[in-house]
Amino acid sequence: MPAGDLEFDRAVPGPSALLESLRGVGYTPWSAVADLVDNSITAGAKRVWIDFVWRGRSSFVRIADDGRGMNEAALVAAMRPGSRSPRDERPEGDLGRFGLGLKTASLSQCRVLTVASRTTSGTAARRWDLDHVARVDDWQLLVGLPPEVAHDCLFPDELNAGTIVMWTRLDRLAGMSEESDTEARDRFFEIARHVERHLAMTHHRFLEGARPRLQVFFNGIGEHARVKPWDPFLQWHPATVPTPAERIPFAGGGVEVQGFVLPHRDRLTPEQFEAGGGPEGWLSHEGFFVYRAERLLVAGGWLSLGAGRRWARDDLHRLARIRVDLPNTTDADWKIDIRKSIASPPAELRSRLRGLAERVRADARDVLAHRGGLGTRSATQPLVRAWAAKESARGTTYRIERDHPMVRRALDASPQVAPLIEEMLRVVEATVPVQRIWLDATERGEFRAPDAGDRIDPVLAASLRSLFAHLIDDLHLTQEQARLRLLTVEPFSSFPAAVAALKNSES
Repeated sequence: MPAGDLEFDRAVPGPSALLESLRGVGYTPWSAVADLVDNSITAGAKRVWIDFVWRGRSSFVRIADDGRGMNEAALVAAMRPGSRSPRDERPEGDLGRFGLGLKTASLSQCRVLTVASRTTSGTAARRWDLDHVARVDDWQLLVGLPPEVAHDCLFPDELNAGTIVMWTRLDRLAGMSEESDTEARDRFFEIARHVERHLAMTHHRFLEGARPRLQVFFNGIGEHARVKPWDPFLQWHPATVPTPAERIPFAGGGVEVQGFVLPHRDRLTPEQFEAGGGPEGWLSHEGFFVYRAERLLVAGGWLSLGAGRRWARDDLHRLARIRVDLPNTTDADWKIDIRKSIASPPAELRSRLRGLAERVRADARDVLAHRGGLGTRSATQPLVRAWAAKESARGTTYRIERDHPMVRRALDASPQVAPLIEEMLRVVEATVPVQRIWLDATERGEFRAPDAGDRIDPVLAASLRSLFAHLIDDLHLTQEQARLRLLTVEPFSSFPAAVAALKNSES
């Protein structure tokens, strides 16, 4: 044996045992499909067609794209487990990493994975059949299409290049076991709906815009079948409050972060509120949204950050969402997993991320406590609250703001009556039923205040007119100044139309 050589045994993994083990990596149907869409994007696809086709035990899932396609050699390489090392340097927009996604994602849901790919040089097809591998106990990658779905795996004549991935023998997606055929079919299409919602979230930045970089069609080919993006930050809504985007230098590649405080429920229509909750609901999606090359990896949660102890998701912070953008050069630093669903910030960045999160969480609590006040005023016009929370060693108490225009007017109106009014305010402050309000809100949901678009209550409207007259007659403001002032005062700030309609009786 030549000097310097090492003795070794060749430990070749058992084909069937390894492939069956890879099925347990932990993919869901929706994360598995998302991984294949990543491959399409990396291949330069502009369009992806996804079909969930129900045929009982012969049902299948098909993912097709109009990307560059692969020739015979490239397809065989792509079907090989571990086709690329995670250490390989990748182009900036490459969404892959481990060289396992196509195989592990697909075989987690089916027992036969077929890939057909077309280029200008022709069409190639290969398939992994887990039952065949088990019979022959060999790494035999079969050539050609399975006969039972050959007619479902044909390229349209107008598609000069592209790839079709077929999942058949769906033991996990369409395995009926004790279910009736109807129950299995309903479950199959419920999974399909979840996949569509998931893609609208994970790839929303590719799907957005009048001319999106990517179009995904689900169970159809027309506009009606196109997947619509879900923007987790509701940037289209005027009441969403963003923080300035901030770039944090880091050895593995700079990280960009930006916080968003979403609108209070009172600023959203029922349809907008339902949509804003996303695939998993408002509570599940509070916190950090981590993107890698603009593809969403983590959709909520606080990344094990916290002051003293880890923050948990809770109702108080459900309006807080923070975007984190990573390049694809930081996978090892952020501990990105094969499924691209887990990320953990490096120690060097945790303090900066926690600081931003604390600010966004505080603003989100303020919006929740004051029913959207942050989203209804200019940054140069502080909102005059009717109530203020006061912290002390004995806990939190709530105090009526004496500088609120209505309260100040009553106190200043008569020196003789002012002490009685002050005594009344102290009694109200001392008897705020905080525990009862909290219990009712927990059991029944939030107490709903009128929307800004609702008609103002007649009693409140009378108070609004009275204060308007006071600002003009006693404080000598012009009508325009008085209206601007009222737009900064609770609760009148929630009724801009009623404020705009005010006119002085003498005008």
